[in-house]
Amino acid sequence: MSLNLWPTCEAALQLRKAGKVDIRDSSLKKLGAVHFKYGVVDVHFEVTKYTLLETIKEVVGEMWSPEMKKAWSVAYDHLVAAIKTQMN
Repeated sequence: MSLNLWPTCEAALQLRKAGKVDIRDSSLKKLGAVHFKYGVVDVHFEVTKYTLLETIKEVVGEMWSPEMKKAWSVAYDHLVAAIKTQMN
């Protein structure tokens, strides 16, 4: 299973610019269906979040800050919440 981070990055940018994340219904339904199909459960989202944050931290180096961590965490949490609404 490949990991496509574009939706997460796009969500982070939207959250920063507009204070909210807008995802097209068709995209959200597809994300939910794929996650459901592969049996994704809460612990998978938690591991992915941890790995995403650690990867970004490593890549940005000294630019990493508590504020950046919070922004990425919030964006990821919003995206996951939206995906979970479609996982049925």
